[in-house]
Amino acid sequence: MPFPKLLSKAPQFLDHPERCLTRQGLVELVCPDCPFYKEDEKDYQCGALELMGMLLKKGELTVEGIVRAAQG
Repeated sequence: MPFPKLLSKAPQFLDHPERCLTRQGLVELVCPDCPFYKEDEKDYQCGALELMGMLLKKGELTVEGIVRAAQG
């Protein structure tokens, strides 16, 4: 699965990785490429999103890791 929207936003998040520690920031980075994402849904629920958020907060996952994975 390609991640063009994530990769286009990657520089902003790599410069400010703390943005991914907020739900809004994480949704902004990783969700727009998802076929289930609907921009008008403010309370977006997704198990993968929740897991990524927990891993980021625990330091087990980084923004750099997310971007590297999206690059292939």
